[in-house]
Amino acid sequence: MDRLRKLRADVEAWLAKLSPRERVLVSIAAAGVLLMTFWLVARGVNAGIAGREARIEEKTKVLAQIGKLGDGYRRRQAERATLEARLRAQPVQLMSHISQAGQQLGVEVNDLRPTGVPADVGGLREESVEVNLARIDLPRLARLLQSLERSSGVVKVRRIRISTRSDDPALVDATLVVATYQLGT
Repeated sequence: MDRLRKLRADVEAWLAKLSPRERVLVSIAAAGVLLMTFWLVARGVNAGIAGREARIEEKTKVLAQIGKLGDGYRRRQAERATLEARLRAQPVQLMSHISQAGQQLGVEVNDLRPTGVPADVGGLREESVEVNLARIDLPRLARLLQSLERSSGVVKVRRIRISTRSDDPALVDATLVVATYQLGT
């Protein structure tokens, strides 16, 4: 405290020795130094605030991405649980299912052939049937395909081969490979 008083007394004594014109110049220079110091401090504080706001914004974006990923994960888990429930459901009698779907839509399904012994692939049991459909129009074929895949079990049309007919361009011949899947035992 005494040092500050002594320093203040020295500054006042030094200012008293100056002429009025020199005092004005020294006061202007001191005000300039104070303004410059204040400006530098304010600039540093603003830069710090801007940096923190940028980090907050970046972390907010990361949290939003984490939220989106979490939502996507939960949605995928629900889809997986639904699919697993369908895989555990009562096995679909594929040939009966295809015949019934065709009968409901008025499509004659007479040529059904199993493609082989049911195979175990990656923990899933796959059973497939080849279906030959003659003289069918495309809208009825599309409805049949949708009807086949909308069963309680997992039924997928794995392959479709369509050939046009020369006798009636509005009709086609189609060969389908339809498969059903169950969890392996």
